[in-house]
This record gives sequence, C-alpha cells and structure tokens, in this order.
Amino acid sequence: MVTPETDPELVVHGLVLLGTDSVYAVHMPTFTAPHDFQAVLRVTLDTDTYRTARKRYGTSALFTVSPRTLLLKDLGPGASFPADLYFGRFGREGELLGEVRVEIEERPYVGHPTEPTIEPPPLRYVLFGREQLYLAHVFTRPPDFDQVLTAQLAGEWLTLAGEQSASTVTIPGRPDDLTSRLHPGEQVTAEGTELQVLAEVYLETADLAGEA
Repeated sequence: MVTPETDPELVVHGLVLLGTDSVYAVHMPTFTAPHDFQAVLRVTLDTDTYRTARKRYGTSALFTVSPRTLLLKDLGPGASFPADLYFGRFGREGELLGEVRVEIEERPYVGHPTEPTIEPPPLRYVLFGREQLYLAHVFTRPPDFDQVLTAQLAGEWLTLAGEQSASTVTIPGRPDDLTSRLHPGEQVTAEGTELQVLAEVYLETADLAGEA
C-alpha cells in the first residue's frame, strides 16, 4: 500500500483558490522537498460551494484546499483529486466548508527555485488569468515570501490570454525581498506593460523562512 511514509511525494500539497468563472489553484511552496516548487493550475470543481462563497466574500478573499493525499506527478491536466475546502488558510484559522473534487484543466506555470545570476535578485511575479488577472510571487532562496495578488493590466494582455495564459514579469529596480514586494494600489510598469495592483489575497513568510 502506497502511503506518505512509503512514497515521499505522496503528501498534502496545499493550494490557494482564485477566480469564479475561470478558477485557478496556486501551490503553496516551501524550500523543503517535495514542496519546493511553484505551480499555477486552472481547475474545475464538482460543487458550487466555492463559487457561492467566492461571490459572497469577494475577489480578494482567501480560499484554500487541502488534498487528502496527492502525488506531485499527478499535478497535470486531466488529474483529479478530493480535497477539503476552507475559507481562509487550512491548518490555521480557516473555516472548513466541505469536500470538493478538483480536476486540473491546464497547468500554465511550474517553476523551481534557482540560484540567482545577479545580486540582489530582482523581484519577479507570475502573471496569469482570464476574466481576472493575478500575480504570484516567484520565490528564489530563503528567506523569501509567498504572495498572491489581484491585478489589472492594459487590454493587450486580455487578447493574449487564450494562447499565453501565464508569463513571468520582472518589476524593475526592486530587489526580491519582503519590503520591496508589490502592494495594493501601486501602479508599475513591468515588461513594458502598465500594471495596477488591486488587492492582496495571500501573504506568507513562515513557510519560506528557510529549510526545515
């Protein structure tokens, strides 16, 4: 029998849920294997519990799912798994809303931390979304931080969303540290595109403080 003890990849990979029409799940990483990766997944859910709660609490409210057990290699299109849905952060203050089945439709982005080639490393985010746009901070080395934001960009991005559903953008002149992170209300130019930060959905520092 395969268990988390016999297979180190069979563990709980926590996910932040975003969106209403197009729903995204963002992996909550650490610097310790097998959690040392970032992933943005476009998913569908088998119940209306999440969408009902999302409409009630708004775009920037935090929802997370905690899969019962999950193989890292199963985080690909076509995979599905049961998970507990929470309003807030699971394992902390989150409120359990029930069980959902998550099916992965698309995997727009997967990345692992790499040693920076320049010092200090620049502040980077994964930009993704369809009807609503999001930014997920790209982590590099400990100590670092996990952050997910809602954003608004120039109209050109929306015309690309069908073919290019995720892109990594560098915030010019800003190092990759907590104090330099993007904040709601900021407007910056990244990769030649005007970027308006709307709200912060998730911010975590303890999980990326360093190796366990």
